[in-house]
Amino acid sequence: MKKVGIALLSIAVLSLIVAIPVFSDNYTYNFEKGTDGWEATGMWHIVNEKSQYRNANSGVSSFWYGNEVTGTYDSGTANSGRLVSPQINLKNSEKATLTFWYWYQTETMGKLYDQRFVQVREVGTVEWKDLEQLNGDPMEKWIQKTYDLTPYKGKVIEVSFYFDMSDELANDYRGWYIDDVEIQA
Repeated sequence: MKKVGIALLSIAVLSLIVAIPVFSDNYTYNFEKGTDGWEATGMWHIVNEKSQYRNANSGVSSFWYGNEVTGTYDSGTANSGRLVSPQINLKNSEKATLTFWYWYQTETMGKLYDQRFVQVREVGTVEWKDLEQLNGDPMEKWIQKTYDLTPYKGKVIEVSFYFDMSDELANDYRGWYIDDVEIQA
């Protein structure tokens, strides 16, 4: 009986030490259950049916880069923020994709101001690599994007949605919403 108890205790302690990534295999996240491991800086936060600025592709919740008081991302100063996924385990994957939906309203559809980046990094590294700087896409409608994550097979990664307003001018627009993030591996 003692050996079984010690073995179970050892497994429990080991599971606390070894971080098991939240994402593995196929996973869809629509933010209906809250943040659930996502980390947000700047103005990124969950909006749902309680917010007058809610906007979701499906359900009632999404992540939004904006201010609940003003309904814009204007803070009077230049600011930026990052929405980071939980760890995504691609160690046993031959092929992987990231798909998500987004909606935005900013000063411009170009690359210079109110920049929107989709980025990825291997867990344990500091530098984010751009999958794309979104630009030239139509505003005020939900758009779906898909990216090939196969170059990261065999690794544990994180995905980031990074918003940078670049300056303190002309920032009285709604901002950027992210919803229905799906990892297929």
